[in-house]
Amino acid sequence: MRVRKNTMANLTDYLAWRGEFPLEVSPWNEIDSLLCAVLSYLNFHGVQDYRGWTLREAKRIDLLIDSTDSTFAARKKAFEMMAESNRFGDCRMHHCISLTDEKLCLQFAAMCIDLPDGTMAVAFRGTDNTIVGWREDFNMAYQTRVPAQEAAGYYLACAAKLTDKPLRIIGHSKGGNLAVYASAVASRKVQKQIESIWSFDGPGMNLETARTEGFGRIRDRIRSYIPQSSIIGLLMEYYRPYTVVRSTAKGLEQHDPMTWQVYGGHFEEMAGIDRSASLTCETLHEWLANSTPEQRGSFVETLFTLADNTNATKMSDLMNEKFRSLLKMAGGRKSVNPETRRVFNRLIAQAVTLAAGNVVEWVRGKTEQDGPDEWATIDPKEQDKTGGQETGDNPPDGGS
Repeated sequence: MRVRKNTMANLTDYLAWRGEFPLEVSPWNEIDSLLCAVLSYLNFHGVQDYRGWTLREAKRIDLLIDSTDSTFAARKKAFEMMAESNRFGDCRMHHCISLTDEKLCLQFAAMCIDLPDGTMAVAFRGTDNTIVGWREDFNMAYQTRVPAQEAAGYYLACAAKLTDKPLRIIGHSKGGNLAVYASAVASRKVQKQIESIWSFDGPGMNLETARTEGFGRIRDRIRSYIPQSSIIGLLMEYYRPYTVVRSTAKGLEQHDPMTWQVYGGHFEEMAGIDRSASLTCETLHEWLANSTPEQRGSFVETLFTLADNTNATKMSDLMNEKFRSLLKMAGGRKSVNPETRRVFNRLIAQAVTLAAGNVVEWVRGKTEQDGPDEWATIDPKEQDKTGGQETGDNPPDGGS
């Protein structure tokens, strides 16, 4: 495990340090994969067709579409540095797609990226700021598959027909889930093309998918990375062992990959997740284990019916307190079963939701009293108490 260094560096620092080195000099690594996942969050003019544009061309003729999203500026900077670098400048983006459909409860986006080492990356976007995107995420708690997963499976099948090159399947957040799901349901022929699957703080599979033969064939190629206070990446049947990455942010803000720390060509690794993540995941898994799909569906429907009544269209329209109020109102409805109400009241009491809040400060206070360790951790290679079931012994691709 790489020990913590005194310097702080993120993805853009990595590009400043390593961008001049082509892949022939410095082979592909996990940070390169995460940068492709970051790239998938951006929208570009004219990259829908088979030819597309190189990153260098896209920057030169200003193909990037502006956004008011709070994360846009950091991702734009990463793209511009990639475009100017020897390492990524000649990478070609093509067959980009972005779909949002409220009636279908679908939020899906993906792109193909031809890489200089003769492989092709298929990068799936995570959840955006739309209410429909977040509702689709919540639907994973009770539906066997959601529309974005079906779209991801179809997209990968089509992308594989474009080339006989090895494929790297990549995604952050929901995109990580889509990368694994699409690979699991792919044909044997496509699965043989897949070199690696990269999930960055992506939710795990539901139990039905995790037990399929298709998932069994690809699980040793999954590379899973999560920050030390991860919640999203430890949901459902998550991927173990995983690599824990140090983030400079607090709580769920660690989900933002621009806060993840790097040293040289690798992430800074932590010994394990902290106690706050373990506590929250234990509560969420208790709910998943002790409620039926119908009960979970009832809660999700109630929650988003209340959200619809606010006329909000984006998650940012629901400030932290308002979202917690919605959870409390949904958990108090008589139509919600007592077990669900009890578990969500506990989550609210911990000030932990999927939108904001955490117990990190409480844990820090406790650990300062109990000992000098900066982070109390749970080893990812041990059987923890956060629920879920072992789905494989795939080693993380962390390098030496």
